Amino acid sequence: MLFSLLAAALLAPPMQAAPLARGVTPPRELLDTAVAAPIAKRLSLDLKSGGTVKITGGTDKVVRIRVTDGGKPCGDCGVTLEQSSTGLQLRSTRATSAGKLQFEIEVPEHFDLQLASAGGEVSIEGVDGEITGQTDGGALELRRLSGIVDLQTKRGNVTLRESYASGRVHTTDGRVLLEDVGGTVAGSTASGKLIERRVERPVAQ
Repeated sequence: MLFSLLAAALLAPPMQAAPLARGVTPPRELLDTAVAAPIAKRLSLDLKSGGTVKITGGTDKVVRIRVTDGGKPCGDCGVTLEQSSTGLQLRSTRATSAGKLQFEIEVPEHFDLQLASAGGEVSIEGVDGEITGQTDGGALELRRLSGIVDLQTKRGNVTLRESYASGRVHTTDGRVLLEDVGGTVAGSTASGKLIERRVERPVAQ
């Protein structure tokens, strides 16, 4: 069982979520929480620890965050959450050598995401918004995205499926696959193959 280290203002009781304050809330250490997001439209992740990130869009106006260490509860994750009127900021400061953190996150389906990670696979599914950032190493698995997408990895494959978006996805070293994709979003790789399957581009007027 995970023990939440958030204060009562952030800790979500069963079937409920704590409201998002309009002012700035000091960062609190966390393991497992749910935060109501009627105002916030953006989640920023600054993961100096790296780790595996899985983000899914849901129908609730709630941001749910669960952090584990290799799938197990961790007593010293070094992860904090700060909230303000502009959004939520999730930060991790633990050294990458201290273990592999796993971040399981659910956001409202209409939400902006900004990612900066020291490394690790990133999976994002079912989100409509401005989705930007990079991981220093690890695959990008992207599905059912819409809006603006600007994501890259320095080492790893990139897959974008079942999406309609503008922007780009890029890897410095790996394969890029666009499959069942529409819009102006482009894929690129500095060292690898670019594969496009059933990609539809807007017709120029």
